[in-house]
Amino acid sequence: MTTREALHQLVDELPEDQAELARAWIQDLRDAADEDGPPLDTESLASLDRGIADLAAGRVKSLAEYQRERGL
Repeated sequence: MTTREALHQLVDELPEDQAELARAWIQDLRDAADEDGPPLDTESLASLDRGIADLAAGRVKSLAEYQRERGL
């Protein structure tokens, strides 16, 4: 499976309430990769890798759960 195929699979497996957040992250990543945009530094790339690994392992919370835990 290619990286692009794996990303598509992850997105397809996301619960609907997390789809908008994932869309925003991926759009930000795409925009950052734009030739006119700022390059991502090593720390940002590592953070993205950790986030993708968490998604793949199911270590995620819905936004509602996150907000509830923090009293937001």
